Amino acid sequence: MIPSTLVCEMEVAIYHLKHQHSHASFLGEEITAPNLEVYHNTWTHPSARSRVQWDADHPSNSLTIYTDGSKLDGKVGAAFHVIEDNSSVDFQYRLEDYNSVFQTELSALCQALKWKKLNKPLQHCDIFTDSMSALKALQKHQPRNNLIEEIKAILDGSVSLHWVKAHIGIEGNESADKAAKEATTKTNVDLHLGLPIRSLKTSLKRRILDYWQRTWEDRENTKGRFTYAIFPRVSTSRCSDNSLITQAITNHGRFPSYFSRFNIKDCTCRCGEDVSDDALHYILHCPLVTHLRSRIRPTHTLPQIISDKRMTQELCTIIQFVNVHEEDILQLEV
Repeated sequence: MIPSTLVCEMEVAIYHLKHQHSHASFLGEEITAPNLEVYHNTWTHPSARSRVQWDADHPSNSLTIYTDGSKLDGKVGAAFHVIEDNSSVDFQYRLEDYNSVFQTELSALCQALKWKKLNKPLQHCDIFTDSMSALKALQKHQPRNNLIEEIKAILDGSVSLHWVKAHIGIEGNESADKAAKEATTKTNVDLHLGLPIRSLKTSLKRRILDYWQRTWEDRENTKGRFTYAIFPRVSTSRCSDNSLITQAITNHGRFPSYFSRFNIKDCTCRCGEDVSDDALHYILHCPLVTHLRSRIRPTHTLPQIISDKRMTQELCTIIQFVNVHEEDILQLEV
């Protein structure tokens, strides 16, 4: 898991960027995000709020629109495909490279609604999208998204929204998909949306992992060297939620080496066979717990042990025994 100090620094940087600051300090460097997407809260009277409805039906009316968004080779595009009276036309928009697929789907839907309102205000229209996430977001009571608020403000009774499954050969949807992919190749950006907060967090987390790995590998860093020998690569995954395993891989337990390091008490293991008297001493070597070992051998490493379920159970039994029988195992230095 990412160290809490680094997470706090990331949240402070995001706070500064969100609150009208185009730059902030992060891990000793200046970072900029002048186009960050910031939600502008607009209060709407409860009586004016209407729940957005959609279904998975496939009605056939004279005016039909399919929308889609695409992110291809780092480029972003949105499009909608209009079908009316056996004729069709595509509308394509290039977005900023940092925009998300979710933003492209919403942008395609928003542009389709604007086109319909401007060109066919009184005609009923069926709009299809294969983005379930966009449709569900429209149904949220407080979506906290400017684009969603804009879409909801345009929607009226002359528009019916429908979900359609992607890539199953539906002609209109395939045409919208093709148009969205082609939009990514346009030279100029048509729609300027802000950088999503989620994308900013993803970028900052990548920086955190790089910084964390560098500090973890720093030979001048004396902290965590026991654990570093077991886990040389940092990871956001939780390696264990078992306190006994944690004691073993951090060397923070009721071991003479731990007590000595933190000046808790001066003691050694009664077996007298190892000067280190750390977690590995009890897991691999100490004769006082030989009766608890049936699978673990002195040649095993901790990564090998904790990757095997039965050996891990043995390890936990040994650590638990050391905790319970501390007075019998440890010998105080006079």
